[in-house]
Amino acid sequence: MSHEEVHGSGYQLVLDYQPPLLCVQVFGNEDSSLPVTSEYWITIIRRLRALGASQLLVLDAKESDVMSSEDLERFFAAIAGLGLEQAKIAYVEGRADQMPRIQEAEIMAMERGYKIRMFGNEADARIWLRYGSA
Repeated sequence: MSHEEVHGSGYQLVLDYQPPLLCVQVFGNEDSSLPVTSEYWITIIRRLRALGASQLLVLDAKESDVMSSEDLERFFAAIAGLGLEQAKIAYVEGRADQMPRIQEAEIMAMERGYKIRMFGNEADARIWLRYGSA
């Protein structure tokens, strides 16, 4: 198992890798802008590929709102082809009030071929990663 912390502009990542799962806790302030979000996701994708992880669990503890639909479109364009498509992804939204917006992001991701599910709690996400179909 490996543990790493990454500090970026407006966010902090805590990464724990226990094959085949990379677990990433995302912390941050109110900035959910496209540049900040793209930066930390590209960092996550690079670590995922470098470690050879096939599963990704993202625990979102950010205080910010989910990006707009237009920014989500630009975000998916920015990460397309970087290798995230090969991973099975469980995303846990820490803010219950953001679940409708995060479900929109889930649909957009699935339309682009990502194997992803959004959850309101970590336990359900881990069960899906272990036993659920992609």
